[in-house]
Amino acid sequence: MHAKLAFGNVRKSIRDFGVYFITILLGVAVFYAFNSITDQEAMSFIGTANKMMELLGIVINGVSVFIVAILAFLVIYADRFLIKRRKKEFGMYLCLGMRQSDVIKITALETLIVGAASLAGGLLLGTLFSQALLYLTASLFAVDVPGFVFGFSAAAALKTLAVFAAIFLIAALANSRTIMKAKLIDLLHADSRNEVMKLRSLPLSLVLFIVSCIIIGISYKLLIENGLLEPSPEFAAATALVCIGTVLFFYSLSGFLLRLIQIIRPVYLRGLNMFTLRQLNSKVNTTFLSMSVICITLFLAITSVCGGIGICNTMTAGIEKATSYSATARTVFGYYNANDGYLAEDLGSFGEFAASKDYDMLRGLEESADALGEGDIGSLIEGAAQIDFMVDAENSITFDDLDAALGKTAKDYAGQAISEGYGAYPIYLLSLSQANRALELAGKPAIVLDEGTCAIISDSDLLADYYRDLVKAAPSFQIGDASLSLAQFDDRYLETTPFPMNTGALVIPDEAMPSSAMHGYSLLDVQCVSDEAEAEFERICDAIQDTDTADTWPLSMTLTHQSVLDQSVGLSTVIAYLAVYIGFVLVMACAAILAIQQLSEASDNARRYGLLRKLGTPEGMIDRSLFAQIAIYFAFPLMLAIAHSVCALAVVTDVVAVFGHLDIGRMAVMCAVAFFIVYGAYFLITYASARRLARSA
Repeated sequence: MHAKLAFGNVRKSIRDFGVYFITILLGVAVFYAFNSITDQEAMSFIGTANKMMELLGIVINGVSVFIVAILAFLVIYADRFLIKRRKKEFGMYLCLGMRQSDVIKITALETLIVGAASLAGGLLLGTLFSQALLYLTASLFAVDVPGFVFGFSAAAALKTLAVFAAIFLIAALANSRTIMKAKLIDLLHADSRNEVMKLRSLPLSLVLFIVSCIIIGISYKLLIENGLLEPSPEFAAATALVCIGTVLFFYSLSGFLLRLIQIIRPVYLRGLNMFTLRQLNSKVNTTFLSMSVICITLFLAITSVCGGIGICNTMTAGIEKATSYSATARTVFGYYNANDGYLAEDLGSFGEFAASKDYDMLRGLEESADALGEGDIGSLIEGAAQIDFMVDAENSITFDDLDAALGKTAKDYAGQAISEGYGAYPIYLLSLSQANRALELAGKPAIVLDEGTCAIISDSDLLADYYRDLVKAAPSFQIGDASLSLAQFDDRYLETTPFPMNTGALVIPDEAMPSSAMHGYSLLDVQCVSDEAEAEFERICDAIQDTDTADTWPLSMTLTHQSVLDQSVGLSTVIAYLAVYIGFVLVMACAAILAIQQLSEASDNARRYGLLRKLGTPEGMIDRSLFAQIAIYFAFPLMLAIAHSVCALAVVTDVVAVFGHLDIGRMAVMCAVAFFIVYGAYFLITYASARRLARSA
């Protein structure tokens, strides 16, 4: 009997279970798909990127704990709506002689039926989604998947089943507790109970609304002025104020809208606008806390998706420009100290070895490899170019000098991305012949300097406009015995690197290099004869860097074309998947909660809509009123979340500029489309279900 009733109830209430079913279906699909990424056969073809896939698996597992908490809250919250919707029905069961334990069994069976169906559908949908992720991941790592490879992760499926079984069990226990505590009279009259309004004063609502807007504006100002690079009291204040402002905004929103429309009497008195606003006032006023949380959650979702994918694009967009050489080896000879200026690194016997080779990196590396018995570096490369970044120990040019020559500061261009005290940092000097040799090795045109001029070269997008304006000012610098006018700016890379490393260096004629110049750091760019030779070059350089053997080259770091490509693509993949995973679940959760709240309200207010119908109100007018209520309820949290995100992403753009230019425009459009599809689908489902509930009275 219990099973028959449960199946019958699910069949009769399929529309009530619609939002619940779709939410669990999508939750299961996304949870399975992302947890199965690193456990598929096609991933065995990834090869050198296996470490990044392992990192992705670790990150996904960690984030899944957070996702499970969200999904658990969502399922339990949705279950509360279903119980509330059917309290009168349960009261009738008890009146007909059923025990509370019988009612609990029926609800548990209903949860089991809907849960099993949604789990089966979710795993099927998740398997299809995981196939798309499989081929997307393989393409990101430039891996060919031979033929069609069907991937199904038994481990991820079992994990998904275990997680959602636990969630359904918790939901069933919560339902049982609700039914056990409920009194028969409360169950029979549940649909006639109204929410108590928290804020009745309309003038106070107007004042609080204005105050909330001012508080939010102050938080935006603090965030934009102080940025995200360094923790500060201003950042903490901005975070606190935006939360307080958001809560006040929704606390006062309904009263503000009511007062605003009341002023425009023809609009207020037209059709059902008066009824619509009163209904909206009651809804928002009693759910302002949940709407505030939803707004902040949507803000986090939008920012994480737009910012995360934008960062990925930034990391991969300039990868071709930044990998013109098979490999770049780096040796650091000095460092900057705020108190003592630029100091030579104490390299001990390694430094003496470099000096004995006249700082010739290729010669030093070849002899080091031979001494360690690691192989012949010369046979691995077909061309090499060394660049020495020098600092004038007696009269170095600093960023303060550049700022003075321009009349503006680098901070005016780069904002918070530049640290305090940057002005004392020296500008490196490069000899023209070395710079051109490196450019020639990369197949790029040489730098041509007129007599008495110099150029500045930097691969940082962060400072590109700063240097362009500096060139327009055409300042002259005293370098050694020569006075050189700045005539051109070059934004090309002189090394293989995962992100911009050269914040600015002056390219000067060889004869103008001061005799007092000391080595800051040196680069050795090489082109290898093959991919295998590139890997062998990296292995030998790593052996030289790790050795404690004296009379070997003091190597600081070696980066190859392939390692930079793997790191950039792998890290961007991790960030992108993480952003999409978190963002999708958060948006789905917010939309589902709004939908459940609106359906609950429509169920509670069904009698009011029936009364309007008895008074002769046309059905279309009632539908338009209901549509306006739900549209406003869905729109305002999203609109305020978008406003928060625009401010946050403006600051994120400054931070990401350290790694390259972040084009957030196209990404914002793509994310907006995806968000509106999910959000809009829930809105349409909610409106259709709420209209059916309103017409059932």
